[in-house]
Amino acid sequence: MNTGKLLSFILLLSIGFSSCEKKSELISGNVKNVVDDAVTRLYKTLTPAQLDTVSDNYLLGFFTDEEKEILATKFWTFDANVPVTVSLMRDQGQKSMPFWIKESGFKKTGLTVKNEEYTYEVWQKNFDKGSIGLGINGFDKHRPVYFISVAPQKKEDKLQITRVTPSQYPLDTIDTGAFTYHDWDGLVLTEVPDELKGQVLFTTVRGRAREAHLVNAFRNTKTPSSSVPDQIMLTWSDDPKTSVDIQWRTNVSVETGRVKYWKLGTKDTLFADASKFKMEDRLLQNDRYVNRFTAKLKNLSPGTTYSYALATENEKWLAPVAFQTQPDVNKGFSFIWFGDTHYSEIWGDMAKKSLKRHPETAFFSIAGDLVTTGLHRDEWDGLWSYSSPAFHGKPLMPVPGNHDSQDGLGAWMYQEMFSLPENGPGNQPKEMTYSFKYQDALFVMIDATLSVPAQKEWIEKQLKNSDAKWKFAMFHFPPYNLEEPYDDIRKDWCTLFDKYHVDMVMSGHMHYYLRTKPMLNGKAMKTPAEGTIYTMSISIPGKQEQWPEEDYAVVRYPDGPLYQHITMKDNTLTYKCYDPEGKVRDELVIRK
Repeated sequence: MNTGKLLSFILLLSIGFSSCEKKSELISGNVKNVVDDAVTRLYKTLTPAQLDTVSDNYLLGFFTDEEKEILATKFWTFDANVPVTVSLMRDQGQKSMPFWIKESGFKKTGLTVKNEEYTYEVWQKNFDKGSIGLGINGFDKHRPVYFISVAPQKKEDKLQITRVTPSQYPLDTIDTGAFTYHDWDGLVLTEVPDELKGQVLFTTVRGRAREAHLVNAFRNTKTPSSSVPDQIMLTWSDDPKTSVDIQWRTNVSVETGRVKYWKLGTKDTLFADASKFKMEDRLLQNDRYVNRFTAKLKNLSPGTTYSYALATENEKWLAPVAFQTQPDVNKGFSFIWFGDTHYSEIWGDMAKKSLKRHPETAFFSIAGDLVTTGLHRDEWDGLWSYSSPAFHGKPLMPVPGNHDSQDGLGAWMYQEMFSLPENGPGNQPKEMTYSFKYQDALFVMIDATLSVPAQKEWIEKQLKNSDAKWKFAMFHFPPYNLEEPYDDIRKDWCTLFDKYHVDMVMSGHMHYYLRTKPMLNGKAMKTPAEGTIYTMSISIPGKQEQWPEEDYAVVRYPDGPLYQHITMKDNTLTYKCYDPEGKVRDELVIRK
């Protein structure tokens, strides 16, 4: 063989090995990697208008055979020690059948499974013992995703299921009364065929519908990032007397972030470098990646006004903004809180008006549902755009709601947005539940979308060990409302509010306004000294279709938008609820 032919042979051989290596690497991949890569290719291949026309048929021609193999086998995997029958429950309302179900040999039976909302047709397939892999729920975002039950083919076999992926969703037993979705555990099965009862049930979350969502999936933000910092916001993750966290956004071309700050009226300028986090929303076609920066200013002087400015390219600086640290003595203060904001432009306008009306306010809070779809960054973009510059000089200390913690996937985008205290329960996600003290008031901020009993011990510790004159709790789901009693919250949390006398609880969720009488053990008391006042508010328009009486209510309004301004000075708390134009809709004075 001459030298030229030898080199050609070696080149072909190396290409063959490279191709085999690439294929092997792909087959061992996962659904996320395949879809991430597909989105990148789609952006390069299609125009924005064409992205809106992507269909199942187009995608089946777009993906390679190796990629389709992963999509058909890597969504749900597990090992069975004996031959099994897998029963797949697919919602009849899903318009497009996942491509792999028939192709892989599943057969439709005449069986159905039902809950109060959906009817599922049952598909079955026999598998040998060993590794079993199932595919995606489809390229749409059909929220009632399929679930499965597994049984041994021979009744005498003792079934063991191991190495389940994803592993975070427990196995259960399929029967009437069982739930399938952890993000809607109240939706239980009402009809289960006898031949399926007792089988191993694989529970899941509705958010898994997003894992391969590509049809009617692509979005745009009205306010894409640029090289100029925006979405500027203050929070606290440490002592409000001596620290503040400054956060902002840029596009990915900006690699570093810097803040300069100084005491107002002085020339002694300090600098702080910011940490950077690259944030992705893969379906946001005009702004898939952004950089978010957080600068933590430490060792500040209490009761002092500072100015700060953010660096742009080439060390140019944005216009300075002022903020104040908490005084080290109790001089009295006020704060503003909102119910559900849902990234509304109406709320954003009200937030800016509230700051002009109450410039002395120390900080803002939101009682959950900041946006409507917590995993869509374009909605967060709207939230910050509509409210700017309200939070440039006043910290925002929120709690998440069910819309921020989406479909059982958690509130990870919420967490990426905020720098908050990490002093919450050790067994729960950080920065979701936390507490902070401002002057002589304790604020216990609770994520009600997390386990209620798992947070009880931590809540009691915060209340028991506090010497604060005023105690507040904020969480999304209201214990007193016209629709849902939240017995678990009343049992585990409200009893603690009774025991340690929390002055006021602030919530949202139900989209109307409510202030209760002072409540103790579910009964109305005569004075605030004897019980806890429960409040609920809404920051957007909307009326209740039903309006039954609530014996515990003092003031109610069926619509919004409204906001609440609370002032504490000496031994007096003044509570006022305002509409956007400044009209007082409710007020209360508590004296200690």
